[in-house]
Amino acid sequence: MRSVLAILAAFLTAVLPVQAQPPAAPCGVVDAIDLPIDDLVKGYDDFSLYRPRFGGNHTGIDIGFDRWGDPVRAAARGRVTYSDIAGWDTEKGVVIVEHTFPDGSIAYSLYGHMEQTDEIFFPSVGKCVERGEILGAIGWPSRGRPHLHYEIRDFLPDDGGPGYVTGNPLAEGWYNPLDFTALWRARLTPAFAGYATFELVPSLPPARLDDGQYVIAGSNFIVGVAPPDYTLWRVEADGVVNGLAALPGSRVVAHTRSGQVVVLENGRYAAIWTVRGPDLPFVALGETLVFVADGGDLAAFDAAGSPLWTLPGVGTDRISHFEADGQHIAYGARAEGGLVWRLVDADGQVQVEHRLGSDAVIAPAGDGSWLALDGASLLRLTGADIQPVAKAGLPAGRAAALTADRLGNSYVYLGDSESTLLSYTADGALRWRISYPVGPAYLPPLLETGGGCWLYTLDVDGMLNVFNAADGALVGQVQLYAGGTERTMPGARLLRANGGEQLEVAAGFLTTLVLDGTKLGGDPAACLLG
Repeated sequence: MRSVLAILAAFLTAVLPVQAQPPAAPCGVVDAIDLPIDDLVKGYDDFSLYRPRFGGNHTGIDIGFDRWGDPVRAAARGRVTYSDIAGWDTEKGVVIVEHTFPDGSIAYSLYGHMEQTDEIFFPSVGKCVERGEILGAIGWPSRGRPHLHYEIRDFLPDDGGPGYVTGNPLAEGWYNPLDFTALWRARLTPAFAGYATFELVPSLPPARLDDGQYVIAGSNFIVGVAPPDYTLWRVEADGVVNGLAALPGSRVVAHTRSGQVVVLENGRYAAIWTVRGPDLPFVALGETLVFVADGGDLAAFDAAGSPLWTLPGVGTDRISHFEADGQHIAYGARAEGGLVWRLVDADGQVQVEHRLGSDAVIAPAGDGSWLALDGASLLRLTGADIQPVAKAGLPAGRAAALTADRLGNSYVYLGDSESTLLSYTADGALRWRISYPVGPAYLPPLLETGGGCWLYTLDVDGMLNVFNAADGALVGQVQLYAGGTERTMPGARLLRANGGEQLEVAAGFLTTLVLDGTKLGGDPAACLLG
C-alpha cells in the first residue's frame, strides 16, 4: 500500500489542471483524442464482458462489424511500438501505438484483427503517427465477422496481448476505451480541474469525504478511492447497497436492501445496525440519519446506531420524494387522493404538511422554501403557505425537474413532448422559454445553478449542458461516458455546483469529473444576473 505522502501527492495531481510538460515524447504530446473509426453502434460496449467461448473477460471493445476493409485511424499522436500483419495469426494483424499525455502518463492503443489492402499498409515500428493517420484496415478474423478489436492499456507495448483475462481488466492495466477517451477529451479542455476513476461501476452517486477520498457502492461492495484511481479499501456488505452518504470526519454510512446499516472510517467498521424498510435511500442531517422504515414510518438514528426518534407515516410506503436541505427533511408519500408532503425538522417534528397532486415534483429553493411543480402550476411552499408562482402552460410530464438559483429565479424542465425548459423570476414573470437540446427521455436531466450565472444540466446519456441563466442560451457542452446500454447506471449520476462554479459531475459510469464552470460558460463578468 502506498504511503500517506504518496496518496496525498496522487490526490494533488488529480485535482490540479493538466499542464503541458516536456516528457520524453519523441513523437509529441497528445493534444486531442478520437476513436479509431466513426459511426459506432450507439450504446454498444463489450469491454470486460465475459464470453464463455474465450474463457475470460474482454480487454477491449469490438467495433466496426461487417465493415471489412474500412480504414482504421490512430486515436491520437504517438509512436508505433508494434506492427505485425500476422500478430494474431489467423485472427489477423495488430498495431500498437504509444501515447504520451500532458501529465506525463503513457498509454498504449491497440488495433487488432486488421489487414492490409492494395492501398492501406501497416506503419513501421518506431514511426511517428498523428491523430487520424491510417494504421490499417478492418480485417476478417477466422473466428468471427469482420470487426476491429480496440484496446487502451498502460503496459505491453510490443505484444498483442491475450484479448481476454479471467479477472477485472480495469484492475490489470486496461482501460475502458470509451470512458478513457471521454475523460481525456475533458482533461484536455481549460475547464478541467480534477477527476477520480474507479475499477467498479457505481450503482449510486459517489460520496466525497472531507479528506478528498471518494467512496462508491457497486452492488454489495463499498470501496474507498484516493483520486485519481488508487483503491484504498473495499468492504463487502450483506446485500445490495441502496443508500450511501458522507459523514463529517471522513466517515461514510451505507444501507443495504436487507436493512444493514454500516458506518465506516478508512474502511473499518465504526458502527453497524439494522433498519428494515422499502428499497429506498436514506438522508443525513449532519450526524442524524433518517430512514424510511416498514410501513412508511421515518426512523432516525445517530451515527453510532442509537435510536433518536420515530415518526409515524401516512399509512403507505409509496415514497416519491425524500431528501434533506441541510436543516429539514422533506418527503412525499402517495396516499389516496394525491401526495402527502411533509417537512420534518432534525428532531422529528412535522413543521408543515401539504396535499399535492400525486405526480408533483418538488425541489428546495435554497432560501428555506420549496418549489413544487403540480400539473401546470409552479408553487412555492413557505411554511404553512402555498403561493402560486406561475402557470407553465402545459402540464408537467413524468420526467419533469426543477431547481432555483440564489436570486430566487426558478428553472423548470417540463418533460413534455416539446422538451420545454423555462425560467421564472421570484415573482413569477417568465424570463425565457426554450426547447431543450435533446428530446424527451425516460429520466429527467439533473439541474444545478451554482452561483446563479449559469444553469447546468446533466442528461441520461452523459451530456453536460451549460446555459446562460439570464437568457437560456446554450453556451457549452461536455460529453461524459455514461456506460453501454447493458451497464448504464443513471441512478448513479451526480451533478453538484458550488457558488464558485466548481462542478462535480458523474454520468453514472467509471469517472467523476471536477470542472471549472467559469471556463465552460464564459466570463462570469459578462453574465447578467437577475
